[in-house]
Amino acid sequence: MLEDRFAYLSMSLLYMLAWAFVYWKSPWKRGMIQVGFIGGIMGVIAEVWYFRDYWRPPTLMGEGIASIEDFIIGFALFGVGGYIHSAFTKREVDTEKFSPPKNRDLFILFILGCSSLTFFSIGLGIHSGYVTFLTFFCLSVYIWTQRPDLIRISIISAFATLGISFLIYLINFKLLFPHFWDTYGMLNEPILGFRIFNIPLSEMLWHFSWALLCSMFRGYRNGVHFKER
Repeated sequence: MLEDRFAYLSMSLLYMLAWAFVYWKSPWKRGMIQVGFIGGIMGVIAEVWYFRDYWRPPTLMGEGIASIEDFIIGFALFGVGGYIHSAFTKREVDTEKFSPPKNRDLFILFILGCSSLTFFSIGLGIHSGYVTFLTFFCLSVYIWTQRPDLIRISIISAFATLGISFLIYLINFKLLFPHFWDTYGMLNEPILGFRIFNIPLSEMLWHFSWALLCSMFRGYRNGVHFKER
């Protein structure tokens, strides 16, 4: 049996395998790497919200301490969720149709997302599992209203990422570390604590809603449209 301190690392590396496969298929490899580093930094910062009431995972640095695993998982999730659709549908960019770039708007949405997590989770004490899902979903809906053409990309990416996440969690938390969430999770809340094959529903909601949102970043920020099949 592996020691518990390798559980988070194991999950992170499994996601990196998924990242590598998406990277191999993606036509925008440079973009995947660039956003990956942003995601890695955010993976570390995000624990400000999650160590409070979501989980206290053992890492290579110690229990409940931001570590290299946070960077790896952030790097992988930005790439997988953001590029899985383009990697497998091979939809080409429509060079005859563009929307105005939304760099400032995307930055404002980023600030709103961080503010929402901080105010509702830390300020009001609402469990970060609920706040995260609702924040990601509401931001996704806002982008849908601005760019309805991205809705299909968003939904396909969310379900594809959900499938990958479910497989990774089956391997890591059903087979390798079945006691993990009982020991290190703080999900004794309605809905959040419900499990399917020992996988917390809250984790699947997190990955689904994250891919729902981040899959639209590139198209929304750059004003890119894709050719219809």
